[in-house]
Amino acid sequence: MNQDKFWLWVVLLVLPFPVLGGAPAGVVSAGWGDGAERYGLGIQWQKEWQTIRSGKLDITLNLDGSYWTSDGDELTQISMVPGLVYRWDSPGLSPLLYAGVGPAWINQTRLGSRELSTQLQFNSRAGLGVMLGRHSLALEAWHLSNAGLKQPNDGLTTWGISYRYRLD
Repeated sequence: MNQDKFWLWVVLLVLPFPVLGGAPAGVVSAGWGDGAERYGLGIQWQKEWQTIRSGKLDITLNLDGSYWTSDGDELTQISMVPGLVYRWDSPGLSPLLYAGVGPAWINQTRLGSRELSTQLQFNSRAGLGVMLGRHSLALEAWHLSNAGLKQPNDGLTTWGISYRYRLD
């Protein structure tokens, strides 16, 4: 998939989400693993979907960019990751769990000694955190891989933190 087609899909899939509602949030994240460092910045739309037991299940759409570095090498990633967030209804500090997977584009197919083989990647992430009002903080795992579309597929996994601030 060339870069122009990727951006067309991003616009077509992302544009309707804010129109349907959902609170936007600014997101800052960082992670370390597989000999690499990752620093990310993005926006997330989150919309209430279902009430389940003592909490709410929300749908999300994350549009973000990450800067990766390893062994003096650098890589840029752009991702569009739909996901789910379960947050407990509780006064004050509220626990949450989230997970998502979606397409990503990287500007090169190698980072340090790791060979990713394709510019089209898949970004999966999961986290455990807490929310207080408009703020949330989470410990998270990120994985970047081409899902076996082409070999070698070394992939990259980082463990890190993320901070979200809801802008509504």
